[in-house]
Amino acid sequence: MKKQFLIILLVLSANLTFGQEFLGIKVDGKMNEVIEKFKLKGLKVTDGTTPNVKIMEGFVGDRNLEVYIKCTPTTKTVWGFTVYLPKQTVWSSLKREYEEYLDLLSKKYGEPDKKYNFFSSPYEEGDGDEMTAVAVDKCRYASFWTETLGIQISKYKQVVISYENKTNAELNRKEKDEIKEKIF
Repeated sequence: MKKQFLIILLVLSANLTFGQEFLGIKVDGKMNEVIEKFKLKGLKVTDGTTPNVKIMEGFVGDRNLEVYIKCTPTTKTVWGFTVYLPKQTVWSSLKREYEEYLDLLSKKYGEPDKKYNFFSSPYEEGDGDEMTAVAVDKCRYASFWTETLGIQISKYKQVVISYENKTNAELNRKEKDEIKEKIF
């Protein structure tokens, strides 16, 4: 009985760490391999802000998306995706899009562990200045699942979905620390 419980626990914890995926692509593997998988889905590499971040863009369904793929500095192991949906100009459209994708993610991964929906003073929903509040970072619409998945409305007036592989994110921290130790 203890062995069965341990196996179930290991499977569940593995799903929390490795279960997140975007377009059927898991947040794991080598950078070049992951880029090739996204290319097969119709995305193109548009930029690499650093050697450890590549930006891809393309239409997915009816949406033009940007995907930032983040990898570790030494082994080039992917540890995160950040997906940027198109910018919006109207609060009702931005909120509707946030709620639509929050609902989709909740159906796939369960209810978020933390959820925030509020405006900071002097702004409030319904005052007609919601998009100004968004732009000055006084709007907090965000939901998070066990630190490995999150969705939020950014100050850039767009919905952002972040996926993280916790094990590989720790590898990223370790590799960065090793580089710093060698330098300093």
